[in-house]
Amino acid sequence: MSKKEQRGRKIVKNSENRILIAFLLNLIFTFVELWGSMLTGSITILSDAIHDFGDCFALGMAWRLEKVSKRPPNDVYHFGYRRFSVVAGLVNNFILLMGGVVLIVTSLQRFFNPRSIDGKGMLLFAVVGIIMNGAAMLLTSKGKNVNEKAISMHMLEDVLTWVAVLMVGIILCFYPLPVLDSLLSIGMTMVIFIGVAKNLKRIVDIITVRSPFEENEYHVIRNRMDGLNRFGKVETLRFYSMDGEDRWGEVGLVLYEEIPAEDVMVLFSEVRMCCESFGVTQVLIQFRYEVESFTESCD
Repeated sequence: MSKKEQRGRKIVKNSENRILIAFLLNLIFTFVELWGSMLTGSITILSDAIHDFGDCFALGMAWRLEKVSKRPPNDVYHFGYRRFSVVAGLVNNFILLMGGVVLIVTSLQRFFNPRSIDGKGMLLFAVVGIIMNGAAMLLTSKGKNVNEKAISMHMLEDVLTWVAVLMVGIILCFYPLPVLDSLLSIGMTMVIFIGVAKNLKRIVDIITVRSPFEENEYHVIRNRMDGLNRFGKVETLRFYSMDGEDRWGEVGLVLYEEIPAEDVMVLFSEVRMCCESFGVTQVLIQFRYEVESFTESCD
């Protein structure tokens, strides 16, 4: 095994280990939150416990998919295993959606029938939440891949959430306003709903094979391709994504004249370089001759 391959495997292994540690931290803290919500009577802490449960599922799947996604295509999965992450994301978002509905109903009930909240206990759990989520955020921020960066940003959101819980806890230590707990819980749940809506849109785009490029970007690429194919035209140009992060493409070229193999290879190289300049990681290029049509158009 070459040094480059060994270094690559080490990076992947470190990535898997960091995600695994973040998953374990989140899982432990989820149970701490459930206990804390019963101890303090805070619906906000319960809201974050359900949110963190969804995070645990996402982190667990991310850790597993770091290994699964590296598997090469085979006779059954011709495109590999990268779209498994899309399935995991779909399940995770439905879990968050159902949990959010339960939390909204519970928070509204608590709003109209307030219960006593232990402000000091809420304050204590907020400090623990900032420390635990902050540790997971710092851990995954060391990663270079998109998966870890996304997790790190999510953990940052959790840290900011616990800062809000900390502020409410401080207020409740001095003023008996339990409705603040319900309002914060509703606010947190609405933020979760917004995130779920964005994620579901992204998942639907992947499942329906929506182009990762906007319409104006697509036209820019097509015009550049037309300029490269001086021997004919671009017949088909398709782009799609397997997991929302990568970009794959299919290019079909029509040639109006028979050209040497060397010119075909140069054309293919130029088309491939054009796709790569727009972030397309894999591209399938095909061509066909249409000499008769060219001759008829000249007549």
